[in-house]
Amino acid sequence: MSIRTRLESAAELSATERFRAAAVEICRFGRNALVHVIRVRRDRAWLADLPDYLLRDIGITRSQISSVTRLGRTDGYGLGL
Repeated sequence: MSIRTRLESAAELSATERFRAAAVEICRFGRNALVHVIRVRRDRAWLADLPDYLLRDIGITRSQISSVTRLGRTDGYGLGL
């Protein structure tokens, strides 16, 4: 199904169908946001449990755990968590 076909078919939907589609998208967005929050908390707990020498091997300090899990690495390298 092409984008044009999907857009044309969306225009033909009734108000109730468009509302349902919007509600599904909102739920999907909320679910994805919740999954992200859970992943960040899990990764923070995992990194906080590591000894300092392993954090150094990864390339972060204990004080950077919060920002790294929230924003990612700022030097272009990923942690691969």
